[in-house]
Amino acid sequence: MATFGEDFNLQAFKLAFETGEDLDAYNRVQAVERAALRVQNYVGELADNGTKLAGLPTAADRVEGSDTERAFAALREAGVIDGNLCRRLVRAQGARRRIEHSYVQVKAGDVHSAAQLIREAARGFIARYPRWIAPYLTDG
Repeated sequence: MATFGEDFNLQAFKLAFETGEDLDAYNRVQAVERAALRVQNYVGELADNGTKLAGLPTAADRVEGSDTERAFAALREAGVIDGNLCRRLVRAQGARRRIEHSYVQVKAGDVHSAAQLIREAARGFIARYPRWIAPYLTDG
């Protein structure tokens, strides 16, 4: 993200996203996109696996969406994350899904916004998750 300016400049990102000639710029866009999706995948896997390890209820009967979105809801209900962070994580998961499955129709601004959302939501998640999961990781 820093390759597009200290503040992750949308215009610089959009120019690189839409280029048909500058392969280096296009590769920088791809690096941002792939890194953001990978981070969101890791966060989702941590949520999924953590809820299973802790034996949290899945919230399947109360929450629509993917297993990962239900895991975020279960973590919210258990007090691991708050409602605001849960909403951001669910939005980030939706953004990941749209980019991954509809890439041809996705616009530069959507990828830019998703990368920022994923970065911030992941930071909030990682700030809370290790303290919560640590007791479940003991040898027993």
